[in-house]
Parts: sequence; C-alpha cells; structure tokens
Amino acid sequence: MVIEEDYKFRDDLKYDTVPIELLSGPYAGIVLRYTKVGIKEQVNDSATIKFDYDIIHNNRFKEDKLKHDLLFQEHIGIILNNMILESVSSDVGC
Repeated sequence: MVIEEDYKFRDDLKYDTVPIELLSGPYAGIVLRYTKVGIKEQVNDSATIKFDYDIIHNNRFKEDKLKHDLLFQEHIGIILNNMILESVSSDVGC
C-alpha cells in the first residue's frame, strides 16, 4: 500500500486520531480512523496486529457489512501495517 496512491491522511477532519481515506480498490472513498491499536508478539518472532476503528464516511457500503467483511478487515490491516512500518523506518533513519 502506498500513501497518496492507496490511502491518504485526512488532516482536515478533526478527530483524536487522524482519519485516512481509502483511494484504491473496491473500498475507495471510505474514510475511517483507527481508535485502538495493539501489537502482540508471537512465539516465532512474528507479531499480530489487533485494531479497532470507526468509519466516518462509508460511501456506498453499509457499516454492519464492512465490520464483517474479511477482505475489508485485511485491506485496512495492511494499510495500518504499512503505516507502522513507515513510522518505524523513519524513526531509525532508514
């Protein structure tokens, strides 16, 4: 996932956390914000991301359906993972 290609930050919307707008794929136009994010380290040196989110604008989708749509969950999970990796990379000067 690429910022400004697949998603963008919506600094113009005032929330506790900065919302993102999905720009590509079947979910383009949806605006959401992550509310809780946790990372749990696994025994095999991998990690699992757990997150909650609020949908701010859902375009043509019903919010209940999105909450149960595994492809949507995976899509926004990949974006969150990308955002975390980008943040870590910039913190260590990579």
